[in-house]
Amino acid sequence: MFFQKLFTSYKINQCEIKNRFVVPAMVTNLCDEDGNITEAFIKYHEAKARGGFGLIITEDYGVDPHGVGYQNCIRLYDESQVPANKKLTDTVHMYGAKMFAQVFHPGRQTNSNVNGGVQPVAASKIPDAFNKEIPHELTINEIHELVAEFANTACLMKKSGFDGIELHLAHGYLLAGFLSTRQNRRTDEYGGCFENRIRIVDEIYQAMRSQVGADFPLTARISLTEDTVDGRQMQETMMIVKHLEKLGFNGLNLSNGEYTSYAPELISSTFTPKGYNIENAKRVHDFVNIPTIVANGINDPAMAETVLEQGACDFVGMARASLADPNMPRKTARGQVGDINYCIRCLQGCEGSLLEGKHVRCLVNPELGHETKYTFDEHVSPKDVLVIGGGPAGMEAAIAATRQGHNVTLWEQSGELGGEFISAIYPPAKGEYANFLVFLKHQMQVLNINVVLHQIATIENIKKFNADKVIVATGGNPNKPHLKGIEADNIHFANDVLLGREPISGKIVIVGGGEVGTETAMYLADAERGQVTILEMTADIDAGLLRTVPTKRFFRDHEVEIVTHAKVKEFKNNEVVIDHGGHEENVSADEIVLAMGYHADNSLLQELQSEFDNVVAAGDVVEPTNALEASTAGFKAGYYI
Repeated sequence: MFFQKLFTSYKINQCEIKNRFVVPAMVTNLCDEDGNITEAFIKYHEAKARGGFGLIITEDYGVDPHGVGYQNCIRLYDESQVPANKKLTDTVHMYGAKMFAQVFHPGRQTNSNVNGGVQPVAASKIPDAFNKEIPHELTINEIHELVAEFANTACLMKKSGFDGIELHLAHGYLLAGFLSTRQNRRTDEYGGCFENRIRIVDEIYQAMRSQVGADFPLTARISLTEDTVDGRQMQETMMIVKHLEKLGFNGLNLSNGEYTSYAPELISSTFTPKGYNIENAKRVHDFVNIPTIVANGINDPAMAETVLEQGACDFVGMARASLADPNMPRKTARGQVGDINYCIRCLQGCEGSLLEGKHVRCLVNPELGHETKYTFDEHVSPKDVLVIGGGPAGMEAAIAATRQGHNVTLWEQSGELGGEFISAIYPPAKGEYANFLVFLKHQMQVLNINVVLHQIATIENIKKFNADKVIVATGGNPNKPHLKGIEADNIHFANDVLLGREPISGKIVIVGGGEVGTETAMYLADAERGQVTILEMTADIDAGLLRTVPTKRFFRDHEVEIVTHAKVKEFKNNEVVIDHGGHEENVSADEIVLAMGYHADNSLLQELQSEFDNVVAAGDVVEPTNALEASTAGFKAGYYI
């Protein structure tokens, strides 16, 4: 078998895990506001257990009502919370998976808005740059109380049927803060030298171990490096992991970074090399004699197998890969790796939705977070469905409707499926986005959906088709401002440039500093097509969640100029006339690229809705948004026929 190591069982303490696929802890926001488990939370984890993951580690449990880092953070500190947790573990165990519970305290990396109005606490009074609030410095008595709270939660976790506990010592949270001189400036027995800084971990470990016994797995998650001006690097990490092993921890989950790390490796994006942690993880694995887990940008079973073959770890954490496709292990075992829905590391749903206060979602997997809704258990009467538009929204609609048992035909006016998402895969740091289109097209073939390319939809031929339901997903078109000189030959739309339809070079001015504009600038600068300047009318560019900082770094390296507070007034000759903070200026330009947003292509939709009552709209045809919203809306439209 090609994936020999991935499907070999392995033990952590006395807990035998059936394979090496691990779901590390990830925030979901699927619990209620009091941190209680919901049916949606259980179904979310059940999908991964059913899909074949050997070990699932929950998101971080708070040990008291105010020790939480985000909205709807799960908590376990009272006996009354045990039955719901027992239902969770019983559900996961039905599929032969094991479940560890992660336990933490956020420390300074929270704020009073989500923490019940309580001031954050920390090792020292140093605010987190992300959350801003100055924390309360824990007293020695408060530390002792906190140690007792961790012990109480550990006891309740064992009663709840968890197979092990992971103590969170990573990512800049409270205990990581005690370990690091970056946060810990104490001058008592919990500060200063290494022995003092790790004292709180020693005490929590001993307190938890007294509650769960010697055979119960206790593991720790730790950041290998912190990547800040005064953060911990590998040599001190080696001291910590050896200490944890001697203390009695049964395993280590190796991660990286904290909220304000310089490099974007805390949460792997397409700017981060895949398997970023592997080399440092191997140093740890070779140094200790307890099992290790490594994660960060490993979203392919072939890479997971080779990481194990290199001896870099004993288990592979595939966090966001499990969001994109909870059935990855099962498909891999069956030799169906071509059917895997690969994570594209866009972070739009798994991080962006959380920052908006919503539950976890996924651009490539619209079912994520909706496992209680999209059950495909309903007995529906098959209908003839016509989908108009072959972008992500249209394909997701066609796939969902077909899986529901309907007869689906999709019309696409161009010669290729993919819509505006095709151009999105061309900028630097977005090559993985192609996986999404590959998966959608493959599903269209597997499900034998009738696709008609080069088909322009009209009222007449739609009426002739006589479908029971029509889903319109014609997307949007790029905005073209009504400005003097807009018809000049040197003015282009961004998508035409990205797709190579209109090759340009020289002094290039891009109008618009949003995602499309910044990505087009990267594309042109990376190809060394000339001097690139971005004109943005607001105070700053916006390349999207967790992409703006590395994008700006790219622009510095490639000498891309950014002009903010720049409102375009007109185009003339080889210049763009702008109002720059109240002053008129002329910007020289051999070529001009428009990246000024999109408008809905809804003329056909309006005509259809005026004549028929069986028409549904999905995606940008309603309102231009992004691929996450388009895929979500398309799948919903196809499911609820």
